[in-house]
Amino acid sequence: MKRDWLWDRKISDYKVKHILSNPEDNQFIPLVSLLLARKNSPSEVLKEYISPLNFCRFWPRIKRRMRKDSWNNPRIEFWQAIYETVLEKLKKKGVSIKLREQKRPDTLFEEIGSQVKRLRLQKSMTQIDLAKKLNISQQMVSRIEKGGENISLNTLRRFITRLGGKIRLEIE
Repeated sequence: MKRDWLWDRKISDYKVKHILSNPEDNQFIPLVSLLLARKNSPSEVLKEYISPLNFCRFWPRIKRRMRKDSWNNPRIEFWQAIYETVLEKLKKKGVSIKLREQKRPDTLFEEIGSQVKRLRLQKSMTQIDLAKKLNISQQMVSRIEKGGENISLNTLRRFITRLGGKIRLEIE
């Protein structure tokens, strides 16, 4: 096990292995959050450090912990995409992962997302093209268009500026 991601922690290999193999340990979420903030290799992380099943089961809590540091935002987007891929593979294998029931996207978010998508398609742009213009990930564009993200008004303004056009909101 490479310890390069623990350069500033005084913790033994034995203790790291014990914590990462035991989701009930109080240090599990903080340690996995640190790992994902510092490692770029999903294959290494999911083979050497944490099982894909535990990664998927605890991703919402890990993500919440990572959000405490705004420097992790790009890492969260990266690992969210990995989570979605791993979760799909596990489901295809018939593995059941119990997560809290996901809330249905808010109709306001769905309306904004559909209008963003309409503007993007009018400009004959792909999600990747738009993501590059906005300096965000394609996955984030996808989640916004599906109504799965609560974006800020500043982010919405960036979308409208880059795409041109107008977005109309009617709140009941």
